[in-house]
Amino acid sequence: MNLRLNWLWTGVAAAVVALTACSGGGTGADPGSLESSEAALCSVEQTCASGAPVTCSSATSACQSSPDNGGWVECDGVRTTCPPPCTCGTTQYTSKRYGEGAGCGAAMNQARTLLAETVAARCPAGSCLVSQDLGECVPLGPSRLDGFRATVSRTYTCKEPLNCR
Repeated sequence: MNLRLNWLWTGVAAAVVALTACSGGGTGADPGSLESSEAALCSVEQTCASGAPVTCSSATSACQSSPDNGGWVECDGVRTTCPPPCTCGTTQYTSKRYGEGAGCGAAMNQARTLLAETVAARCPAGSCLVSQDLGECVPLGPSRLDGFRATVSRTYTCKEPLNCR
């Protein structure tokens, strides 16, 4: 009988240790830690006509999506619509920039960089229908023997509308 009682107490002690290890006893548990580590209950994604996705997620499980009107997703009452697809505008621009450098390569690189900045400022969504013309690379002049000047010009249209992708 003494052996049987010893086995019973060993089982009870093991159960208490297991409950404490799983925080079943409630000691040391941070009540806010479960809430702050929870992931969103729902998440939706819609692939737009441009191929770019729009997504949202919610911790209240109020998520929707639809391909209607170009596509949209909605979480917690906040709707995000797909950006419109890009088209090439009809207005044609021509920009020309020059660069200077110790050699023709350096001068041409500077001219291309300055031209790219000019086009990006005029066409925030990007440019299309581009044709580029590399100009001559010439010495800076008879009074300056320290480098070369290169010219680059580009004819282009802008992608529209401004928020397109």
